[in-house]
Amino acid sequence: MNGRIVEYSIGSLRIKIRVDRKVYMPSTATLCLARNLKVAKGTRVLDLGTGSGFLAILSSKLGAGEVVATDISARAIKAAKLNAILNSVNNIDFKLGSLYGPVESEQFDLIISNPPMTPSRKPLPRYTWGGFDGRAILDEVIRGAPAHLKSDGRLLIPIISIVGIGRTYKLMVESGFKVRVLDYLIHPFGNKLIELMDHLSRLPDSDYIYDSFGRPCWRLLIFEAIKN
Repeated sequence: MNGRIVEYSIGSLRIKIRVDRKVYMPSTATLCLARNLKVAKGTRVLDLGTGSGFLAILSSKLGAGEVVATDISARAIKAAKLNAILNSVNNIDFKLGSLYGPVESEQFDLIISNPPMTPSRKPLPRYTWGGFDGRAILDEVIRGAPAHLKSDGRLLIPIISIVGIGRTYKLMVESGFKVRVLDYLIHPFGNKLIELMDHLSRLPDSDYIYDSFGRPCWRLLIFEAIKN
């Protein structure tokens, strides 16, 4: 268990995550979702694309009765298991596989996910690449959620404007959800998105703004979708 440890604060909770450059670490979107995460005691939670395990660990600490965390990366699953041990959490079932594949016909009270949403013509690291328009994984998460949620179950997911906020809202409603926005923020592009500006400008659903410093920024919304 080598590597630097980063400690994150969510309310009164502290979560330690060991840095692995090949595993997705908590991002601005992850942390915004985390600050809006409410878990009733005994809740059964599914964390799709768990990465470092951060959201699964937080769900456990917030009172979840059982957490199932999936990821397509064996390295991520191994790292997440070690991070659960690091945080003295023992009620997470880590499963290797793509999205809902490892849970088949199972149902949950809450599904949380921060899917990869970076649009690019060329492949990027799997934990960040969302396909040509950034929606390849996102749309699968939304469309698959109703079958894996109990009645009145919730899907909690961050959406960045470069993949289309309106299009995402429409898909959620069409999938049978009652939708509301829990939080909102604006964040400047990193170097990779700046490199992709030409591609982003050609995507019909992509949207971004410029701040007072002239920097391109994406808008982030945290959506809560409740199964009707």
